[in-house]
Amino acid sequence: MYLIILPFILMSLISVAQETNLEMNMEARLEPVLILNINPDTKIEFGIKKVNDNLYEITKKPNDINFSVESTGNWNLSISAAQPYFTDINDSTKKIPVDFLGYTIENRGNNWDNGIFSHIANRSKDTILPLRHEKTLVLTNGRRNNIGGHSRNSFILRWKFIFEDELSKMAEFSNLSIEDGYYVDGFYITLSESKTHYKK
Repeated sequence: MYLIILPFILMSLISVAQETNLEMNMEARLEPVLILNINPDTKIEFGIKKVNDNLYEITKKPNDINFSVESTGNWNLSISAAQPYFTDINDSTKKIPVDFLGYTIENRGNNWDNGIFSHIANRSKDTILPLRHEKTLVLTNGRRNNIGGHSRNSFILRWKFIFEDELSKMAEFSNLSIEDGYYVDGFYITLSESKTHYKK
């Protein structure tokens, strides 16, 4: 009796031990954290008065916008207008195309924005970009990557009237028959993960 039962018990114990000795392999991809710090109530607002056919007076300039980026991965930043036209605050029939206004982004952080071989390639560094209803890619990561917090990625968005630096464009805008008023539009700053990865 004992010689028959003992092997059966031993086989059962070995079987249980084999079942509990399992190995599992798991893989997880951590998405980068991207945070845009900006006042959510900001908008573009300016006042304008027509002096004569070739001269406008700006009675209220749009406010500069301070913002910063915090990220654990490389990022891109785009800007777009909420609507294709600025609309007069008191009369919605009065409109001005959004490309009447342009912008530059001034870097105040420690990440350099001197082109593709630095941390950030800034398309607005040496020129005024016209505001568009469609997204315009403005800041992209460079070869040194643009990862970092507020102190590394701090910026000022400065609005510029297109005709200020290029008087040749004045004729184009004078044909719009712009009327006196205070005009407003919203805008979007879109932060996205950069898909560009440079070899070191």
